[in-house]
Amino acid sequence: MQESQKEPVIHYTEEADTFRTKVFGIQDGLIGVGSITIGAAGFSHDPLIVVVMGLIATIGQGFSMGIGEYISTRVRMQVIANEIKKENYEINNFPEKERDELIGFYMRKGLGKEESEKIADIVMKDKKVTLNEMMMHELRIFPEEFENPIKLGFLMSLYLIIGGIVPLVPFILSIFIKFDFYYALLSSVAIIIATLGIFGSLATKYTGLHKSRGALEQISVGIIALIGSYLGGLILAHFIPISYLP
Repeated sequence: MQESQKEPVIHYTEEADTFRTKVFGIQDGLIGVGSITIGAAGFSHDPLIVVVMGLIATIGQGFSMGIGEYISTRVRMQVIANEIKKENYEINNFPEKERDELIGFYMRKGLGKEESEKIADIVMKDKKVTLNEMMMHELRIFPEEFENPIKLGFLMSLYLIIGGIVPLVPFILSIFIKFDFYYALLSSVAIIIATLGIFGSLATKYTGLHKSRGALEQISVGIIALIGSYLGGLILAHFIPISYLP
């Protein structure tokens, strides 16, 4: 009887930052801008107003989230660079202290004192290796995993804009084709939910969740946001009728 071959395990940790940025971008577009779009639809049945409000939200969030991602990633890299600088200083000026720390790290992993001392002595011969060990064991930082701040900021903006435009497509079409407003509304909701489901399913490649669960989690969050936004728009329309607006 032939044994079934086991599939090799593939790790995606190097893509973690990029993946996180894409997830936040597409979610903010679909759920954030989508909620504003559906809320605007609850407030006004004019597709042009809905499209304008949705586009303003997409542009505004695209800039703010992209810049925010750039700043947060840059600050994180600056913190890491500063910690590396301090660790380099300690390696160059307090080598015995660093050696003792390395011995302690290895002993906590279960190695004997003599073995730990031998490994520490070998590591201390190369300052770059020493720095890598101290970063991993003491600082617990892995700078090679972090992407370029400009790249992450751009990806955040790009995916948010894509996610933000998707809910607007039915309303844009309704301006030119002139079909019923509620068809546009239901189509927009359906597109948002379907896209969230597809994206949630694809994301399981990284999260390890079952595809159906990944899709369901995204859809559930989206539905709650859309319903709440639409009801909020209806309530505002009741207290602030369009005819009262300047």
